[in-house]
Amino acid sequence: MLTRRFRKGILTLIGTMIALTAQASAFVLTAHRPAYIAVAVGEEPVVTTALSLLAADFQRVLDAQLLAAQPMADETQIIAGTVNGPMQDMLAVSGVDLTPLKDRKQAFLMAQAPDGRLIVVGSDAAGTAYGLIELSRRLGVSPWEWWADVEPARLDELRLPDGFRTLQAPDVEFRGVLPSVPPAMTQRLFELMLRLRANLCWLPTADAAKSYFQSQECQALAAQYGVLCANGVAQPLPADMPQPLICEDDGFGYIRHFPTQKESERSAGNGVFYHIAYDGAPHSYLWLGTANPYLLFQQMSEAYYHGANRLWVLAIDDIKTLEYQMQLFMDIAWDIEAVRRHTVGMHMEDFYVTNIGRDIARLTAIYMKDHYHLSFQRKPEHLAATRVGEATSDWSTVHDLPWSEKRIRARLTRYDKLQRNILWIADSVRRTHPDRYDAFYELVEYPILAATAMNEKYLTAQLARHGKAYLSRDNVATTWQRSDAAHQRVQELTRRYNALRGGKWQGIMDACLSNQTVFQPVPHVKDVVPMPSDEPYIATFYGASYSNSSFTGSDILDPVLGLGASIRAMPIPKGCNVSYQFTHDFGAATHVAIELHMLPTHPIEEEQRVTVSIDGSEPLALTYATQEESEEWKQNVLQGFTALTVRLPLSRTAGPHTLTIGALDDGVVLDELFVRKAQQPSYEH
Repeated sequence: MLTRRFRKGILTLIGTMIALTAQASAFVLTAHRPAYIAVAVGEEPVVTTALSLLAADFQRVLDAQLLAAQPMADETQIIAGTVNGPMQDMLAVSGVDLTPLKDRKQAFLMAQAPDGRLIVVGSDAAGTAYGLIELSRRLGVSPWEWWADVEPARLDELRLPDGFRTLQAPDVEFRGVLPSVPPAMTQRLFELMLRLRANLCWLPTADAAKSYFQSQECQALAAQYGVLCANGVAQPLPADMPQPLICEDDGFGYIRHFPTQKESERSAGNGVFYHIAYDGAPHSYLWLGTANPYLLFQQMSEAYYHGANRLWVLAIDDIKTLEYQMQLFMDIAWDIEAVRRHTVGMHMEDFYVTNIGRDIARLTAIYMKDHYHLSFQRKPEHLAATRVGEATSDWSTVHDLPWSEKRIRARLTRYDKLQRNILWIADSVRRTHPDRYDAFYELVEYPILAATAMNEKYLTAQLARHGKAYLSRDNVATTWQRSDAAHQRVQELTRRYNALRGGKWQGIMDACLSNQTVFQPVPHVKDVVPMPSDEPYIATFYGASYSNSSFTGSDILDPVLGLGASIRAMPIPKGCNVSYQFTHDFGAATHVAIELHMLPTHPIEEEQRVTVSIDGSEPLALTYATQEESEEWKQNVLQGFTALTVRLPLSRTAGPHTLTIGALDDGVVLDELFVRKAQQPSYEH
């Protein structure tokens, strides 16, 4: 009889043999050993460029060379080429079915052939280039290697499972950027675009930069990286392609026009020009990359499924601090359903796995989500309550935010906790991943610590203006000192950023943009006007916390978790409704006040209407589309919501109550819902 220990040893040995057998046919490239790739000499320049990037990445990650080989040589491990290209006959007999590439643009198929070799085939030259870049991605090389100083991690091997196969093609044909980078960075820009699978560059507006991007030298460089250069909204694609109709956002991430039925039938298609950085009224935001990723996904999804899906261009400014949003934008344009299934939250975590490290990626993503949430409620550049482009000079003076003392203290506490958590992670990165610390500082530490300092600068100043101390051990004078110290902290953080890598980023980060008021120290003045107090409410709900809905499987819209001031905003499909239940005895009251906070989106159709009813009453229809550049629109985009307040008659005063919110048009997104006592006639809408 076998002993228990001996039986366990036999089972372990059998398990190991099974595992080795299962991996025996895997495709493996080993560190310190050259790999051999066959690529035809006659391929287009973008394929050659992608191959050179792959070779450099192979050297850095596996400490080995990627060498050219003949297709049928015994040592050849990878065969790459384009359908109908110089190597088409060889690819046709590789044993890999190439028919899925038929009639596709920029697509690639990467698959293990029956003889064990890896076949990388593009439907065109761009597809082949993207296939080679996919290998770099699987080596763990970040597209942000240069732009965010992400040092690639060394690997012992690159392993793809037995029978590996991936077929990929873009959902949006033209995926571009409107950058603001000096000519000296052009090649780095084009490399980043190739690694992100972007293929269109709209020319900058500055005359000198525009002239350079139009030069033959730049055009030749663009061709090497598979990038088309065009003139922007007026001519979104070169002079020999059908020109799509371009829909723009309002500068704050809310698309202001979607294709009509007639426009969606245009043979040239439709596109979107979308801002994640903005210089204009009511106030710019160019500094800390606070464009909300969840809003970006929600708005681009609306655009895609309403027919604006041939061309997408991102207004990116100088790229720094907007790295994640650019990555997300291009990944959505490449495969929108993959991002939807995976969720924006998990996509963000994957970004930090690649760029910071797997062991701290989850916590980093959690804290960055907090950063985006707080910035959605009020961006750091908007904390002074100043404006640009206004007729009166009063808007250059620091004003109070319309927040209660309780809300200010809660926000300061939240930022203080966020800062402590980030400093703890930063210390961990310095100790365990010193080669990734610069990337962590650029992608995470600087934006969060700078935003924390800006909030402390302005919110402690608001307390001090009203004669209040920040902490129990403080007085008004020391609270003012905290504001001044926070201002200096922003300057120090920025100097540290610009000094990274021997001054590589000198001048890129600017904490005094255009000498705007918000970037100056806060004047020490008194304010005798009382701060507002929080109005009590009977019940409050997030949009996604509904108890019942009329959705069916065909029309349900998933909540984009992380969206809105509540981070639980709920898109409501046209013709559907959601219900919320609460219990309250209104006594002798005859009416109830309902306050809705809607995402300040623009109509997809002609109007944007929502209905409200309580306990089965006749629904009251409200319209909330705003005129761009109006005072209402400015308030909405700065605070992140449109407020609708109505008085509804009560059919019963005691017992459970049901609020029902419906959508009469596409694009309705409910963020938060408040129930209050209705004592003032001003509640009537």
